[in-house]
Amino acid sequence: MIKAIFEKLTTMIMVEYIDFVYNTSKVNLIGHNEILTEDSQEKVIALFWHGDSYCLYPALKGSKLYILITKDRRGDYISNMCDYFGYKTIRIPDTSDGGKHLFKMRKIIDVEDISNVAIALDGPLGFYHVPNDFAFISARLTKRRILPISFSVKRKIELHKRWDHFKIPLPFNIISIYFNEPIEVTRKDKDEKFSSLKNKIKYAMENQNL
Repeated sequence: MIKAIFEKLTTMIMVEYIDFVYNTSKVNLIGHNEILTEDSQEKVIALFWHGDSYCLYPALKGSKLYILITKDRRGDYISNMCDYFGYKTIRIPDTSDGGKHLFKMRKIIDVEDISNVAIALDGPLGFYHVPNDFAFISARLTKRRILPISFSVKRKIELHKRWDHFKIPLPFNIISIYFNEPIEVTRKDKDEKFSSLKNKIKYAMENQNL
């Protein structure tokens, strides 16, 4: 009971703060954000850095979106925030389960015909800005292009002691969100273990240029 109350209070503080930040800041949407609107015909897998996740929630509010989160306590907080901003979640383990979560995700996508899926490219446990294979395997499995998203925040607190350098934007800010060119994950990418694609996506997301 106490745990549930604490989680609810913490979530309320977090969502009220990030809403205040966005309401007092200039927010620029740059690039292909139209793909994430409900009217878009294409379904994609959106990629973001784990450390940018707090900036992500209000940015995509109102879009029909599923966000992949872990089943642990961290995931509970994120799930509460997703509920507030109108997102749905797919809960997956933060350790390997033999790939069962991949097929669970595909089943949800196929059955419910959901619009888009968002995945932390370097999550759930790091390392910092090191792309993992999961997002690319998911794209191949679901036959979707990937949409890299990156953020530029003029004034922020960055928690360098955390593996993801978690960013907390400050109020009265300038926040730019870059929706890079969607890209297909090919069989050739899979054959070379996504190495070239990882470098390309990492460069794009760190330099807002693809």
